[in-house]
Amino acid sequence: MSDSSACACAAVVLAAGASTRLGQPKQLIQLNGESLLHHTARLATAAGCNPVFVVLGFQAGHIEQGIRDLGVKTVINPDWQSGMASSLRCGMQALMKQTPLPQRVLLLVCDQARLSTEVLLELVRASEEKGSVITTASYAGRLGVPAVFDRQLFPDLMKIEGDQGARALILQHLHQTFAVEFPEGAVDIDTPQDLASLQAISKDKTRN
Repeated sequence: MSDSSACACAAVVLAAGASTRLGQPKQLIQLNGESLLHHTARLATAAGCNPVFVVLGFQAGHIEQGIRDLGVKTVINPDWQSGMASSLRCGMQALMKQTPLPQRVLLLVCDQARLSTEVLLELVRASEEKGSVITTASYAGRLGVPAVFDRQLFPDLMKIEGDQGARALILQHLHQTFAVEFPEGAVDIDTPQDLASLQAISKDKTRN
């Protein structure tokens, strides 16, 4: 992938929530010596996305300190408590101010602990090669983020409401969507049990 094609894809990382069910900000959870948010934003940068916007809300000032070394752009969502859609709109509003406007945007959340640069590169490359309007990850029998959206859908991303992300938009455009298999995308961290299981697996891998 050439530098010019890499820069044609921006990224928006949604990381504004309070992680109520988990009981602590998932953005700051450490796995293998790195916070989940730092891991996600770093991978987006490593995959060639530029610029990378990180949307923050809950404890934004504190959380932002942990990603300052990455050179990403932070966007504060004052309405983060209303749900994920408001954070998506915040990120897209910042993106729409870019000149020139990127050809595509990669949307990510910060709690997919098994995310890798390889997966993101495959999504970005497939979006270029297939020419699909949406290029999405496939896991646990469904399509979801991380996903790359062509800029013709930027206005639609700006219209999403409530506590939902972009999955509804994916379902509306299934005939124009290309899926990349990412089985470990189903591994996220929503509850203390999820975290304990993931930490146990990480410790086992470290020992081995």
